[in-house]
Amino acid sequence: MKFASHEILNALWILLPLFFFLRWAWKQRIHALNRFGNLELVERLMEGISRKKQRAKLWLIFYVFAFSLLALARPLWGQKEQLLISRGHDIIVALDVSRSMLAEDIKPNRLARAKHEIASLIDRLQGNRIGLVIFAGEAFVQCPLTLDYAAAKILLNEIEIGSVPVPGTAISKAIEKSLESFPPGDRESRVLILITDGEDTVGDPKKSAEQAETEGVLIYAIGIGDPLGVPIPIRDSAGNLQEYVKDKSGNVVTSKLDEDTLRTVCLTTGGAYYPVRADSFELQSIYEHMEERRQQRLMQERFVSQEERFQYFLLPALICLLVEMLLSDRKRAPKRTVGGFQRNEQKVF
Repeated sequence: MKFASHEILNALWILLPLFFFLRWAWKQRIHALNRFGNLELVERLMEGISRKKQRAKLWLIFYVFAFSLLALARPLWGQKEQLLISRGHDIIVALDVSRSMLAEDIKPNRLARAKHEIASLIDRLQGNRIGLVIFAGEAFVQCPLTLDYAAAKILLNEIEIGSVPVPGTAISKAIEKSLESFPPGDRESRVLILITDGEDTVGDPKKSAEQAETEGVLIYAIGIGDPLGVPIPIRDSAGNLQEYVKDKSGNVVTSKLDEDTLRTVCLTTGGAYYPVRADSFELQSIYEHMEERRQQRLMQERFVSQEERFQYFLLPALICLLVEMLLSDRKRAPKRTVGGFQRNEQKVF
């Protein structure tokens, strides 16, 4: 079983202190009764109160929290097959996840802003297949071309610095991996969007761009960052600045946007280069440009996706909540009998 919002599962740790709190509350209740005098005598005076029902109500509260958290995590299991028919582009977004993408000249940082804008692009897609490639010193396919936008956004959300363990920035390898991801024999409406700071440290991006042009792939590039260079911060888990990335000599490393490389790559394929500044991100402009060049074609894709099953946990949570609200902590009144037979008392008017 998988979870679409797996980060919610971290909140399950709340259940442990909740368990001890409810247990403590129960013991405090017993101690409070002891202060009135002899516990046995107090219980006789309160013989209409059911300890078992009181304990059951506490457990029901615990189960409400547990099932609710599991429902919020959106559990996935089981598969369903869907056939989608669309007219549009094959779009692969190649995202730089090298350490320089932690620079904060674009708020909150380059990578976080890029992921936010890619998610917005996916929300605007209609009938266009989307794929994701991530790269640093190597390149990997994060999400194959698909019409399942929900799955693409889940995989996008999992991207972080370190997703590619090899250091560096290999734009050429990102282009090559993207070319491998396009379906063979289909040379129409294929688009690659590069999002990077452009500091290529491995390979020859121009040569890879020439190969893309040969295969009919249009490359757009978004240069994210400052051409003048900015330091790369190192922060702790709480987000506090610790220091800046330094080289072996102890000098602070600055990350500069290499616009010339990106312009060359785009011009080689007939695409366009868009620089990003603090208040602008040009994915919308790229999408509009693609729509202007759109070549209509029919695509069919059959894919299998997992179904959300949150209702299987939400329903028990609601039932436990309802039972807790309706359950009285009083004992059921004993039936009075006379001569071994049940006595029915009736009022006569």
